[in-house]
Amino acid sequence: MGFKVGDIIIGKVNQVRPYALFLSFEGGVNGLLHISELSDDYIRDIERFGSVGDEMKVKVLSIDPENGFLRVSYKAIPDSEKYSTHSSDKRGLPQFDEADFTDLEEKLPEWINNTLEKAKEENDD
Repeated sequence: MGFKVGDIIIGKVNQVRPYALFLSFEGGVNGLLHISELSDDYIRDIERFGSVGDEMKVKVLSIDPENGFLRVSYKAIPDSEKYSTHSSDKRGLPQFDEADFTDLEEKLPEWINNTLEKAKEENDD
């Protein structure tokens, strides 16, 4: 199959490296999804985005004219069109945006007051 720059296609992750996911596409075409093309946010663990066997929708950024190897982007896909079979909670790690800081928010003023009172007592001694 002949892909073009700008095409939105679905690939299957066949290799995971700390810096990229390698994907295979229809027709035996291979490509690289560099970590910088997953998200604009800092990525500590690339496996939160994909594991071997996962499928994901990506946009073709460039095609090597010699071997047809694709350079693709996940972050270039509009949020409403993103598709991935990867489950971000497979490893039991919570996403940062799902963290609940309610307890911390409630306790922080108390901890600050206790620390200030303790410091004041130590200065009075």
